[in-house]
Amino acid sequence: MEQFQMIRYLDGNGNLLNFEIPKALSLDFIKELYERLTLVRAFDRKAISLQRQGRLGTYAPFEGQEAAQVGSALALQPNDWLFPTYRDHAASITFGHSLKTILLYWNGRVEGCVPPEGKKIFPPAVPIATQLLHATGAAMAEKRKGTNNAAIVYFGDGATSEGDFHEGLNFASVFKAPVVFFNQNNQYAISVPIEKQMNSETIA
Repeated sequence: MEQFQMIRYLDGNGNLLNFEIPKALSLDFIKELYERLTLVRAFDRKAISLQRQGRLGTYAPFEGQEAAQVGSALALQPNDWLFPTYRDHAASITFGHSLKTILLYWNGRVEGCVPPEGKKIFPPAVPIATQLLHATGAAMAEKRKGTNNAAIVYFGDGATSEGDFHEGLNFASVFKAPVVFFNQNNQYAISVPIEKQMNSETIA
């Protein structure tokens, strides 16, 4: 399996590490990334605490996946679509959802499903992989309307074993839909390690 190397621009205290910043990344942008990562991690830890106190309903933490979610959501354009799972609050917050709205969702309030005005953020998908079909459909609609808008859909390892995963990817491929399928492979499908979930070496 191919090995990846972590790239760091800041240390744990937010200080710039001693190397040259790529031209595509400004110091201001790196600081913005760090601030957003710090915000969503603090939110996640607070939400876990609230859930354990019985002040919040079911809550799926995302610690360790912040960079994937924040970075990908920052790459979106304002009119794009975002289709999260129940573990992608960092992406939703980065794309415009308020912290309050996320907390309302996890308390079972319908207001927690309503995105800010003008934002195309789908309610978090709890059934595994269903959001892939929704994202493909939204992307196909944008293409038919002649816009340049795209969709991003998040999912985990377990979703790749669902029929919805294969149907969504197949439709997107056949109709050349402008959709990004973003697999956050944390090596688990809920509580089952990836080697027990599939027989292939990689999800790719």
